Amino acid sequence: MTSSVGAVLKKYRWQFSGMVAWTLQRVTGILLLLYLLLHVHTISKLSQGPAAFDAAIATFSSPFFKCLEIGLLGVVVLHAFNGIRITLVDLGIGVGKQRQLFWTITVGMGLLVFLAGAIPILLFAVLKVR
Repeated sequence: MTSSVGAVLKKYRWQFSGMVAWTLQRVTGILLLLYLLLHVHTISKLSQGPAAFDAAIATFSSPFFKCLEIGLLGVVVLHAFNGIRITLVDLGIGVGKQRQLFWTITVGMGLLVFLAGAIPILLFAVLKVR
């Protein structure tokens, strides 16, 4: 039983990378669009005066929103590195190695950049370690 599950996982482990990358690019793009709308809404508070803008900024300084900023960082990093991978493939670089590019560039390098940004946000903005 265990060996048959291992054989199935080995057979299909790379098969869905393209679909995952395609879906990931679309989902992160939509999330970035939603963030852009929130950003424009917040900036529009400036037209209501400094007090309204300061109230909006005070809302975003809570630990909950700092955790959402970590999520935003993850979305930006995934979208950017997957976009780099797509650009390389469109230029004809690594066409036969799209799966490896997805796992090394998008996931591997993206995870390193994400951790480099997320750990300081978590420590200094959420947990307030000084």
